[in-house]
Amino acid sequence: MTSDTPPAYRDGIASRLFRDVLKIRHLRILAALDQLRQITKVARAFNVSQPAISKQIAELERELGTPIIQRQGNAVAFTPAGAVLVRHAKDVLNRIQRTEFDIEALRKGLGGKVRIGVASSLMPTVVPEAIRLMTQAAPSAVISVSEGHFGQMLPMLYAGDLDLLVVRIWKPFLVEGVEQLTLGREPLVVVAGPGHPLARQTEIDWEAALEWPWLKAAAGSLASQGMAEFLAEKGLGPMPGQVEATSIVLSLGMMRRTPCLALFPERLARHYSSRGEISILPLSTSGYLSESKCFWLSSEADETVTLFRECLVQAAKDLFDS
Repeated sequence: MTSDTPPAYRDGIASRLFRDVLKIRHLRILAALDQLRQITKVARAFNVSQPAISKQIAELERELGTPIIQRQGNAVAFTPAGAVLVRHAKDVLNRIQRTEFDIEALRKGLGGKVRIGVASSLMPTVVPEAIRLMTQAAPSAVISVSEGHFGQMLPMLYAGDLDLLVVRIWKPFLVEGVEQLTLGREPLVVVAGPGHPLARQTEIDWEAALEWPWLKAAAGSLASQGMAEFLAEKGLGPMPGQVEATSIVLSLGMMRRTPCLALFPERLARHYSSRGEISILPLSTSGYLSESKCFWLSSEADETVTLFRECLVQAAKDLFDS
């Protein structure tokens, strides 16, 4: 090897693996194994034999000089080295996927307008990243964003005033003439202002939480109906509170000024909690509104709308898999 060889290749551990051996197929196998956790299932997904997958993994381990998986009964788990490898493998695959639809969008010269309706809890999380990806992939496209709940926005979807809905649901349901796709799952958590009396407690039950006012979802919304059902299953009455609002900005302001409680997406709650603006209460929401979905008309064929949907999927993957 000449002195012109970069130090990372000349001196790095297992440099041959990363320079000559590691291929995209290895990355796809690692990502699939991370998801499926069984070599037999990965082999089935790739339509190859189990020994073929085992051979690919053994090749990586031989070149790396250390095991990357360990067997746990019928399943496998990643070793620390394997966990590092699979994390970067998924990142590379994500970048390849982004490159694919960026190039495809530029090739098609996509423009036009995409009109999306978004639930407030998803407005500051998955949607901004999807918009960023869309503006990169289709610089001439226009994205119009409206905020609301499913019951408000579904008639607008049917009328052609919106192209996509991005909302949270609790329990699955079908809508005539509408396709749907799960973007990911993230729990909602109960939050309060940092000075709230409940913020100092290590154990809280729902009976205690319902003694305080809440910022509630709008009456008739999926969130409101779901919460009523959620509480009824616990033998509890309706959620108290005079204010129907799910805006994150308004919720933060109200919790600074009043002893109200609210529901926040977990990642967003941890962000504001780390800044000392709210406290996360030790209260389980048991999967309430944890699933995020995208809805669109079955007859929708606009390529710009399709591209934005792909951006949503990519943004959700980045968010929910992180």
